[in-house]
Amino acid sequence: MNMNLVTTIQALETLTTHQYLAVCLDDGKVANNGEEASGILLGKPANGDFATVGYMGEIDFLAGAAISKGDKVTVTTSGYFVTANSGDHTVIGFSKEAVTSGTIGTGIFSFSNSVRQNAPTNLSVTCALAATTKTAYALADNKNADNGEETNGFTIAALSSGDTGEIVVCGICVATSDPALCTSAGDAITVTTSGYIKPGDSGDYIVGRAIENIGSNSTGNIVFSGQGYYLSV
Repeated sequence: MNMNLVTTIQALETLTTHQYLAVCLDDGKVANNGEEASGILLGKPANGDFATVGYMGEIDFLAGAAISKGDKVTVTTSGYFVTANSGDHTVIGFSKEAVTSGTIGTGIFSFSNSVRQNAPTNLSVTCALAATTKTAYALADNKNADNGEETNGFTIAALSSGDTGEIVVCGICVATSDPALCTSAGDAITVTTSGYIKPGDSGDYIVGRAIENIGSNSTGNIVFSGQGYYLSV
């Protein structure tokens, strides 16, 4: 017999078309990431109505992208569920079946025991100049780094001038490859203009390694060591 645990919250926005999406218990609204998600909406409440929310056990969910059977899942913008990638996602459950984008699947969830997957070490920063998402960051001037030596971390989201946000200062994170260069799994990587990564060459300051193939101007997972070295070939 399939079992789940539910609770009741008051919807503080109209949720009549949001059944099986993730919601927040604290504000009664749709969740936009795994960290703030507290459960899955099981009804179709209007603004001010009380709604049933599942937070543990076997529960239906609405996929925002294709998910494979057994995938760890998290929440993305507008409460949809997607596969959790290494380094920057909170895992809140597993999918019991393969699901296509926009369809309902069944998963096994434990929102109260969600975990950071391959959790990196983060640091809060206040950006002096705009910094793009998933690129190298320099603490010396609080903006995108332009080489490996000045790289102290990688941005998680885009930051405008004066914004406060987080950068990954050690561990697995997502980085953006140079617009003209591909990066292969296992490559020792350095940083180039505007915070992009590229394969290291002799004399370059290495900041980590790619753990998957990353196409030019595309994002992928890397291990950022936090401390680098000069490559001698």
